[in-house]
Amino acid sequence: MNKIAFYAPGVRHYDNGLYQNSAHSFVNISITGSACQCRCEHCRGQLLNTMVAAAEPELLVKLAADLRRRGCRGVLISGGACRDGSVPLQRFAGALQEVAALGLAVVVHPGLLTNELAQVLAQAAVTRVALDLIGDSDTIRKVYHLTRTPEDYQNSLRAARLAGLKASPHIVIGLHYGEIRGEYEALKMVAAEGAESLVLVLLNPLRNTPMGAVVPPPAESVAKIFKTARELLPAIPLALGCARPPGLYARTIERLAVEAGFDAIAYPARETVDYVYSLGYTVTYQETCCGLLA
Repeated sequence: MNKIAFYAPGVRHYDNGLYQNSAHSFVNISITGSACQCRCEHCRGQLLNTMVAAAEPELLVKLAADLRRRGCRGVLISGGACRDGSVPLQRFAGALQEVAALGLAVVVHPGLLTNELAQVLAQAAVTRVALDLIGDSDTIRKVYHLTRTPEDYQNSLRAARLAGLKASPHIVIGLHYGEIRGEYEALKMVAAEGAESLVLVLLNPLRNTPMGAVVPPPAESVAKIFKTARELLPAIPLALGCARPPGLYARTIERLAVEAGFDAIAYPARETVDYVYSLGYTVTYQETCCGLLA
């Protein structure tokens, strides 16, 4: 029987009439507060403002312990990127180990991952690393403002594998101002290096950013990427992550993910839930990050 997991971490309220999540069941934490040196074209630091700040190791441990007492099940730990594309996590090594020891699921978004940082995260026993994958040099330069190459992103995924980390890379479809550029190359990186799961998300244009008026990729282009992902990575669980434009577009994309054989969808619309039930699917709900899919 077909089955699908719906992810609804408590960082965002979710109630589809059949299932309602709990507040604080999963929390996003920024170790840099709102500071970011890259100021990417699609974000400009806005996403950091939606996260809880813990800019010192002792504050991170205190916050995590408090969240655990309140029933939190897991945390995403990230922050603004440095000019080399990495998130400055090294000095949080001990704190990360303490947070993981609390029994929380710990997803770390480290930006570009070096072999050294990968070893640090492995020793801290983090649950999962969420890695960006970008397959186009122009996108890296123009959107992320980095003098990096697609090879650097593949090496980041390789570093995770060599360190024994469980990696759930993310690919943003339409990252290059709504155009499809490099997404297929990014899929090939996952095929080459392997991963615990793969999360695909859609560019969600934010107001007051250079991409505020960008039109997301057409649904037919997204469908082709979904289909290719499933064919190229038959043994790797696929998730449609939480980032996508709202409304009819989101509901269309969700149905395409179901039709492509995805294993999970974050925050699905009620129409999508009804659709999978009509197909006879077995449904489960998880209140953690869909990057924990395995």
